[in-house]
Amino acid sequence: MTSQSEAARFGWLGPDVLSIAAGALLAAVAPLERFDYVARGLTASALADDAPSAQVLLVTASPEALRDGLCERSLPGLLERGRARGALLVPPADAFCGGDAGGGARAPATAAAPAVRLPPGLLRLSAGEVVGFFPLTSEARAAELGALGVSAAPWVIKKAPQSVPAVSLRDLADGQVPANALAGRVAVIAVGSGGVPPQAVATSALPPAKGVAAVLGGLLDGGRRASAPAWAPALFVLLAGGVVWLARRRYGSLVATSALFLATFALAAGQSALAARVEASLLPLPSTLFGLAVAFAGVMILRGLGVQRAVDRAAELIQRAALFRMQGVHTLRDEEFWPRVARLAEQAHPADLVLVAELPAGSWHLRFWNDRRDGDSLVAERRHDVRRPPYSSEQGVPAIRLARRFLTKQDMPAVVVPLIAFGEIEGYVFFCGPVAEATFSREPERAENVGRELALLLRRKRLARTAEAGAGEARAGHTPTDDLVEGARVALDDLQLFGSMLRSAPVGLLYADAFGDVRFVAPEFAKWLRARGVTVPVESASAALPPGSLTLGDVLGATSASGAAVSLSSVMASDEGIELSVSAPEPAVLSVRPLRRESDGSSWIAGYVAALIPVKQPAPVSGNVRPLAARDATDPLCAFQLGDVVADAVASAARATGRAVRLEPIRGATHALGHRGELAQVLEGFLTDVASRGLPGHGPVVSVREAPQGVQLSILDVGFGLGLPESALQRVLTAPGAAPAGLEPLGRLILAVEDSHGQAELKTNDGWGITLTVTLLRAHPRAFVAAHEGGKPAAQQNVIAIGRASPK
Repeated sequence: MTSQSEAARFGWLGPDVLSIAAGALLAAVAPLERFDYVARGLTASALADDAPSAQVLLVTASPEALRDGLCERSLPGLLERGRARGALLVPPADAFCGGDAGGGARAPATAAAPAVRLPPGLLRLSAGEVVGFFPLTSEARAAELGALGVSAAPWVIKKAPQSVPAVSLRDLADGQVPANALAGRVAVIAVGSGGVPPQAVATSALPPAKGVAAVLGGLLDGGRRASAPAWAPALFVLLAGGVVWLARRRYGSLVATSALFLATFALAAGQSALAARVEASLLPLPSTLFGLAVAFAGVMILRGLGVQRAVDRAAELIQRAALFRMQGVHTLRDEEFWPRVARLAEQAHPADLVLVAELPAGSWHLRFWNDRRDGDSLVAERRHDVRRPPYSSEQGVPAIRLARRFLTKQDMPAVVVPLIAFGEIEGYVFFCGPVAEATFSREPERAENVGRELALLLRRKRLARTAEAGAGEARAGHTPTDDLVEGARVALDDLQLFGSMLRSAPVGLLYADAFGDVRFVAPEFAKWLRARGVTVPVESASAALPPGSLTLGDVLGATSASGAAVSLSSVMASDEGIELSVSAPEPAVLSVRPLRRESDGSSWIAGYVAALIPVKQPAPVSGNVRPLAARDATDPLCAFQLGDVVADAVASAARATGRAVRLEPIRGATHALGHRGELAQVLEGFLTDVASRGLPGHGPVVSVREAPQGVQLSILDVGFGLGLPESALQRVLTAPGAAPAGLEPLGRLILAVEDSHGQAELKTNDGWGITLTVTLLRAHPRAFVAAHEGGKPAAQQNVIAIGRASPK
């Protein structure tokens, strides 16, 4: 119980939900670190600010000017006169602009604007471009760079290269550019090409000077950026995965895929919007997209594979069950439906010929389906208007009636049966021939019952097709999935029908569909039908029979030996069905009942179920009760010599056990009355059992003699032989049919003696053992004389002859 509740509690944890959770975890962990780093740099570069920078000025010097010492002579004065914030010397320009032995170009202590050499490990590069600054380990260098506004920043929304002002150091030194252009700015000193026009000065700077100026300008303008918290990409994957899951569940794969593309677009747009305004906003885009792909794969691919496997399996099962499928009435083509209706009518009402006709919707003229034989029409009436005779009375009321001269054979009558359901005419059935006329005269209610059931069958077909047509118009397209759903619906209907069959039948052994065609027959039922001379086709692999191979009328016909088969109409007329007694090959009861379905206030027969129920034999009597049954004719009650029977039994027991069984001399003729065969059998078994149990040298002693009470058989030493006291043996005398274990041979002997009208008793012989005494009735044989030619009486079968008659 606990396991079931736990399974129900965590049943929502399907592969799709777990994949969304796995995608969120991957986005939080960010396993694609290298790609995430590059993506953050590209994002920062793509969001470069186009506004002119007021914090940085790119100053380029040609190699000739640097070798002439122009930078070393003029830079300190220019920074001081221009009230610059300072200068950042980008290698290799730092080697020509002065500096101490430590490698840092530093202004005198009194200088207001420092000139700081750019450390080699300061720049953060991504895809060959400068994207930020690493933190410095040297505190002194950090302080100097901090005076210029340079601080640790992983990623920076830099200035666009064309937005950073650039001038030539030669122009500044010659006064062609005012010195106040450096006011409040950080001068990035770099090596550039000489002799270029002013508008090309910025592009003439050698890398990485242009990137340093752009990143420093963005940093000083507030472009510092950092990674977003780990929960941000995880939350995005959860939300996006949930949207995709919901779209897949409600609207299908196409909408879910569209939702994925929208989520990807939202990720890119959101990243751009956040990175432009929020400092800690750079997402690990590759890892986030990877997590989103994992979530999408779980929602779409894994679920799609599961659904595809289920669809393939369902399609395979439906295809395998196609033969066994009980095809619905409305799914049959008209060319197959109406002949089956005619076959059903033939089973329900005796007739030489059965015709069926359909009344199309909105029409008054019948359409016959089987009115032609050998190319000629069988119906002489050509008008086919249901408002005229013989289809209706003279007053125009449709009713069952007997028509003459309706067929081309003028002498063949026809019983016209209108098929009316809920006041509407669905069609007509015509039972033709003298047999149909005689049946209608004798049982007019049979035609009425058949007409009512056939009308409900036709109405069911028409309503189902109308509903199916409306559903088809509502469905614009028809996909293979629709076929699968339709097949599953039909299979479900079949399962419900078979469930009704199993619930209704005492023993579910045979099923026939609504047309009376047997579709399933159990092996025992088929064996019974073959024994009655009915041809049963070989079953298919799915144990189903094709329509028309065996009908329920054939099964009912096999129940009558005289040839007058029980009609199917009696089954139609009874909701409880009928029960027929059959005697061969074994006594049984054949139960046949209709399966009815109800819908829209109407009831119709959807099939038939038959059960062959064996008649139970009388229950065996209790062990201590002996039934008074007739004795077998092979062992009658007769007169016999008990001495001969005992002698044979003693000899057989001695041979079987290898021990001595002593027989006292037989005294008297010992003619007894009883069942000789039974007594001989049980006596031999009893002596064998007693001799095998006795001690060596202490075998039983048997004697037979004539006594006043009758012929007596005595067996001495019974107690020692069986190893039981007299008290235990006395119980067998009371209930010989329920003898204790080990005393069954003695019980059978006592039963056989009582069956022969004798008696048995046990006596103790003062320490000499226990004696079993059996007393049988004495037989008194009568003498007879054989008949001779002289007219003496003839011999009787119950007279024993004494001596031989001497011939004269």
